[in-house]
Amino acid sequence: MTKKRLIFLISKIGLQIRILRLQLQKQILKQRVTIPNNKILGVVVHHGAGNWNFKQVNLSHKNSWGFKSSLGYYCGYHKFIEFDGTLHIARRDRETGAHTVGNIPHYYNDHFIGICLQGNTEEKSPTEEQLRVLKKELDKYRKAGLKILYHGQVSATLCPGRYLREWVKSYLNRHIEA
Repeated sequence: MTKKRLIFLISKIGLQIRILRLQLQKQILKQRVTIPNNKILGVVVHHGAGNWNFKQVNLSHKNSWGFKSSLGYYCGYHKFIEFDGTLHIARRDRETGAHTVGNIPHYYNDHFIGICLQGNTEEKSPTEEQLRVLKKELDKYRKAGLKILYHGQVSATLCPGRYLREWVKSYLNRHIEA
């Protein structure tokens, strides 16, 4: 093999490597994976406003935003509590969420943990199982000094529904007096 031919093959291989690197970078960017590194200030409580379970919400959020968590889920809430009390962890606590549009762009998604309960709590109370799990989660965050809010406090929305909103208000009042 001549020196000229060898140089040509090496440059061709180098070009192929650069193409593969660009294709890999494109795939990584396409996945839009979030990195857990935010300072957490509190929790925002939500309701699903329907009967979708975690799997259905995850698929809907994948199709809407494609905003993948470091845990491999697309659900914008950090945590999702189903009717039976099953707690799904979709995002790490310090990871950017996609759950609240507030008066400051990205603020609540970057610095607050989104916890969503399955169901429309504007029309029906959350289940005892859901409230038991939610209380446990809120107690943990409250003890860590984090602020507890419901979605309607930071956005013009009915979320988290009247029944859950009243429960959260009652929860907060019990802990202010304690």
